[in-house]
Amino acid sequence: MNNRTGIIAAMVSELRDLASSLDHERTEKIAGREIHYGHLEGQPVAIVLCGCGKVNAAHSATLLACHAKVSRILVTGVSGGLAEGLKVGDIVIGDSFVQHDMDTRPLFPLHEIPFEGFSMIDADPDLRHLMAESARGMLHAQRPPGLENARVFEGLVVSGDQFLSSNEARTRVQESLPKASCVDMESAAVAQVCRAADLPLGVVRVISDSADGSAHIDFAKFVEISASKACAETVRHALRALKD
Repeated sequence: MNNRTGIIAAMVSELRDLASSLDHERTEKIAGREIHYGHLEGQPVAIVLCGCGKVNAAHSATLLACHAKVSRILVTGVSGGLAEGLKVGDIVIGDSFVQHDMDTRPLFPLHEIPFEGFSMIDADPDLRHLMAESARGMLHAQRPPGLENARVFEGLVVSGDQFLSSNEARTRVQESLPKASCVDMESAAVAQVCRAADLPLGVVRVISDSADGSAHIDFAKFVEISASKACAETVRHALRALKD
């Protein structure tokens, strides 16, 4: 039985730390994507740079599910914080996922995926727990720079093909999804593919801003030095636990 883990991120900087330590075996180019096969922490993996947005994410997840035939998918990278109290550097493990820009009213309720009968997709509980414990273990072992005061949360991750860069945009999402912890552009799309393919999904997101355009950090530097290392170490902890 194939026990390969698929790993997806939207940006090169979010994957560089993991890719650099990959015990690389081969690369396959298919449908405009490169799937990098190899081992991390002794575990077989398939890594894909998906690009930003829900279509790119779903496309890459489908390739991992149907072509690479992975047993689970991990999504890693940064996101904008929505929940009160979340700060830059905090880590969110997704426990559920919704497309915040899915709106086909009055034909279907807000956020419901047309003809599918659902809007929210739950994370696999075992993998979610593993990712949360891995993130806490990573912070306990060695906190990356910029994450000295980071905490780990579990919550709703919402996704859409919009970069929330104003208080107005942030408020619109919060009003319709008051339990949302953070926002990105990929996770809910991957979740829909995983649900269809019956694959466990784990999502780890490092908060890089408040989704309102008011970030006071060097975003590229933060992703490269802090967030990518935190995500990579969380994934490594998870892979070691899967081996055990």
